[in-house]
Amino acid sequence: MLRFKTTLTLFTRGASRFAGHRKEFMAAFRELPTTPSGRNPYDVLEIDVTPSTSLEDVSKQFRSLVVKYHPDKPGGSTEKMSEINLAYTIVKENHDKVLSKMAEVESSIKANSVYRQHKHERAIRDEELRRSGGVHRRNSRAAQQPSYGRTRSLKEIELQWEKYREETEVSMKSMCKRYEIAIEMGKFLRQSANLNEISARERWLRKSFIKNIWEDVHELRGELLRRGARSAQQSELAESMVSFASVTQRKLNEDFQRLTQQSVQGQSRMFVERVLVVMCFSILLVNLWKSFFRWCFKPTSKIHT
Repeated sequence: MLRFKTTLTLFTRGASRFAGHRKEFMAAFRELPTTPSGRNPYDVLEIDVTPSTSLEDVSKQFRSLVVKYHPDKPGGSTEKMSEINLAYTIVKENHDKVLSKMAEVESSIKANSVYRQHKHERAIRDEELRRSGGVHRRNSRAAQQPSYGRTRSLKEIELQWEKYREETEVSMKSMCKRYEIAIEMGKFLRQSANLNEISARERWLRKSFIKNIWEDVHELRGELLRRGARSAQQSELAESMVSFASVTQRKLNEDFQRLTQQSVQGQSRMFVERVLVVMCFSILLVNLWKSFFRWCFKPTSKIHT
């Protein structure tokens, strides 16, 4: 029972000292030798290690423990001093390695933190792109329902829908113009890889934009349905919302197919032109070599006297 209490005390003391440190502390101590009793040498020396802990600090702590636990002092013991001396020897031999390992792990943690922050910011940007289709839109979902929590009148919904429809049409025109300019620039610069990348990104933006339109339309239609009794004006407004979303989707898809077809044709033309250039260059090179060999092996005419 006494042995169990002693072990529990040592474990609790080491755990409490260990729990206050960060991940670099745990990683640095993973390969550190222990004392014969299985304790961490820094715990034996009662030192909380930080990246700024120097070997001189360890020596000062060691000298204070020697004075405190010396066998000639009250409360001191030979076993305790032996363990302290051994722990100090282990620390002296491994302290630089421990600090180096802590610095490596700390640097890795900072890099991971920066990466996670960058990933989070990129996810936010992608979500904004998904909602806007890659164009600036003043109208956002948060602004669509400023009076959330109360039932809006039909007039308010109509005004909101009219504003949303106008801004969506402007955004659609901007998307079509943007893609057309990007395709023309890619063909002008003769960059097939860029054209493929532009088409893939534009496909994602348009799909996300169309999905967002349908979500907004369903929200507004749902708000109309929640108003209870439906009038002819209300039914007409709901039908116009669905019709607008369908027409917008069809226009964006047709425009994308048309411009993508131009991009494919442009890439095919560039490929054929490159093949022709290579063939012409090869033919020219072969003819030059033929001319060179003919000149080298041309028989010399005999001089008749």
